[in-house]
This record gives sequence, C-alpha cells and structure tokens, in this order.
Amino acid sequence: FKGRWLGKPGHWNLNIFRFHPEHCSPAGCMQELAQQLAIIMIGKQMINNVLEFLMPVLKNYLAKRKARKAAEEQAGTDGEGLITIEQESFQWEEDFTLEEDEGLFGEYLEMVLQFGFITIFVAAFPLAPLFALLNN
Repeated sequence: FKGRWLGKPGHWNLNIFRFHPEHCSPAGCMQELAQQLAIIMIGKQMINNVLEFLMPVLKNYLAKRKARKAAEEQAGTDGEGLITIEQESFQWEEDFTLEEDEGLFGEYLEMVLQFGFITIFVAAFPLAPLFALLNN
C-alpha cells in the first residue's frame, strides 16, 4: 500500500515541494535511519533521564508540602499565624511521605529496547552502543 499512489519513476503523480514523499534518496535510506536512531538514542534518553530525576523530586516536594499544610491545620495557629503545638516527627512518619517504588519493569524494558536498537541498527548508527552505555 505504501507508495502505491505516487506513480512510477518518470511519471510521478504527487510532488510536495519537488520532493516525493515516502521515498528514499537515490543513495538509500541509511542517512534518514541514522538521523532517526540519533534522535532515539540521544534525545529520547536525555529526556527520560531528566524526567526520571525530576519527577520523584517534584512529587516528594508536593507530598511534604501537603503533609505540612495538614499538620498546620491540625495543630491550629495562634493570632500571629504561628503554630502553637510543635511535634517531633518520627522516622516512620517521614517514610510514609516518600514516593512509592514503581518496580524495575520500566528499567528492564528500556534496556531491552536499547539492546534491540543497537543489535539491529548498529551499521546505520555506530555510536548507538556508546550512548546506550552512557545511559546505563
């Protein structure tokens, strides 16, 4: 089905800005494949690493802020807005506000996908193993 509507060489039916969509250059698709792999192996991994680091920090901050507000409302305040009762927090109370463990399935899935991309497309993007090593 792909490329069926475009026509035949010399008799193209569809041109977009003088380019034929869904076709590779005469040299082949290796350059386009290398660009796509670079985006996957560099850009996507960088974004995922930043999200893996920032999301737990942000969630912990919001959970602690919510717990602090609840403690302030429960303890009550005097006329100046200061908390009248100070409580010492125990370790188990602080642990309760921590982020839940999501397991290792996502980490293993990411590593298996990287291994697959590296194994299949190493000829198109020889730097892929290096970026996978730096990521893990």
